[in-house]
Amino acid sequence: MTVTVTRKPGGITQLFNTETGRVTYKCKAESAYMLIEAFGGIVQFNQKDAIATVTGHITSLESCDVLKKGHPNYKDALTSIIKAHKEFAHSVSESYQKEIQELENKLSGI
Repeated sequence: MTVTVTRKPGGITQLFNTETGRVTYKCKAESAYMLIEAFGGIVQFNQKDAIATVTGHITSLESCDVLKKGHPNYKDALTSIIKAHKEFAHSVSESYQKEIQELENKLSGI
């Protein structure tokens, strides 16, 4: 069994089982939001270790809610997702910039 682990914005980790096609999203933060097409809206992770799982056409939620367009909290959730994506992109960018700088320092030392 091979599981690919990917960090996602907002303190969510994606685990993808390449053999079963099962995708599990696990919340590492106290709460988080994520757009997940399989659920047809924004999944609201209500606590740390909340889980959303997608396997083929089967979906399941543990300690999560789905907010669809028209829900009173949908706009705030989408705003939170945008903010989390911006912070995540900035963090990843900084990480790569540091790696590039280290490589350039090695190159200049040759």
